[in-house]
Amino acid sequence: MTLFDIYERLAERTPDHPAISYHRAPHAGTVLTWRALADRSREIADKLGPAGVEGGGRCAVVMIDHPDTVPTVLAVWSLGAVVVPIDSQWGTDTKRSVLALSGADVVLDAERDTCVENSEARGGGPALPPGTAMISYTSGSTSDPKGVVLTHGQLLHAYESGGRALRDLLGHQPSRFGVSMRMSGLGILGMNYLWPAVLGMSVEVLPELTLLSASRYWTELRAHGVEATYLVPALVELLNRVATDEGAEGEGSRETVVCLSGGAPLSPSAHASFQERFQAILLNVYGLTEASFAAFFGDRDASGRGTLSIGRPATVDARLRGADGGVVDGPGEGELELSGPAVSCGYHDNPSATEELVHDGWLRSGDLARRDAEGRYWIVGRRKDVVLKGGFTVHLNEVEEAAGLLPGVLESAAVRLDLPTGEDIGLLVRSDSAWDRLVPSAVVAALEEKLGRQRAPRRVAVTVDPLPRLGQEKIDRREALALWRRLTSD
Repeated sequence: MTLFDIYERLAERTPDHPAISYHRAPHAGTVLTWRALADRSREIADKLGPAGVEGGGRCAVVMIDHPDTVPTVLAVWSLGAVVVPIDSQWGTDTKRSVLALSGADVVLDAERDTCVENSEARGGGPALPPGTAMISYTSGSTSDPKGVVLTHGQLLHAYESGGRALRDLLGHQPSRFGVSMRMSGLGILGMNYLWPAVLGMSVEVLPELTLLSASRYWTELRAHGVEATYLVPALVELLNRVATDEGAEGEGSRETVVCLSGGAPLSPSAHASFQERFQAILLNVYGLTEASFAAFFGDRDASGRGTLSIGRPATVDARLRGADGGVVDGPGEGELELSGPAVSCGYHDNPSATEELVHDGWLRSGDLARRDAEGRYWIVGRRKDVVLKGGFTVHLNEVEEAAGLLPGVLESAAVRLDLPTGEDIGLLVRSDSAWDRLVPSAVVAALEEKLGRQRAPRRVAVTVDPLPRLGQEKIDRREALALWRRLTSD
């Protein structure tokens, strides 16, 4: 069974039922039924076959808001090939690295209707596991991003288990899922398009949620009968600031919307405010690309509201490893480890990273969690030097590596900024004293070009003094953050 088979089955059972309806410019008014979606996938597949796409091959697919993006993904799967998602807003260096490391044969762009040979491919590399559906790259460094290998079986297990978890929490299954974020990679594709399909939900593609559109968010959502949606914490904060929901004014006057939030820490104040202001349940979900999907789907209190707990494991087995290296029994705190059929095979052509990721069949998340006596979990921190910016995982060393390639930069230190709108990145740069042209705004612009805007720093501070370091010459990030704040305190 593959994910394409799911769509084929829906096309047979409910051929004329809407699968994806677009309310987002420039494709507003476009509706794909399950039959139309399957038919369009076959049409695209008929073109890809003569282009050399075949079983076991790898196809880079540009992730962009277009009615043909999902059919293109399905077309690749129908041919037995593997999808490599490429974010349309990645910087040039990141795109080149992913195209080179993935070994993709071709690059498919639905918006441009193109299928071109991947000139960056290095060739070779180890064989992929049978049934591989996707190699999803996460940022690790611009020269060596890590590609998570996921099979159809792993994704299907995660989506089906996640569906059962949601039904258990709600007592019913929503029928329409609203999409408010741009298509960017497996995170959005999986949560907003593939998972709803596995559950038989229709997808409503709403206007992208931004500062300009936020005031009409609830009106749009309710006009199209959306019952469930996904919001990263930064969008939760945005709605708290500027949106109103007429459905919340009269109790029972509108349906309660289920909002899943993940990809970054959710502040207690934002969580509470959201459920007070809007007629919605806000569930704090937790997952990793390496675990295929969301692995925990949150919890509800006695009143039915969502809590800050990520709940009990839904798609995986979970345990905690304490600071002493032993497995924690009962209530306690430690690094969260995951195991089960949804856990990835590892990183493509990167055995050392895979070895660090998985120990004795357990995936080390790098996140610190607390568990209570009833088996519910809370995320309490992270071990890894990462920033979760707008739903994207950005490794701080990735930003430092890119900055180190810029003229006039002797060394740099990236720091995590905890802002009211979510996490972001600050960059401290040590400049060559003989170099008088290192302008902070120019450094930001150069890094946006290299990394893409979502991975570039929010602001850069320049100094001619050596950066603070710990033993073994490691950057002292705590002191670096303090220095960054002093330099940007104007």
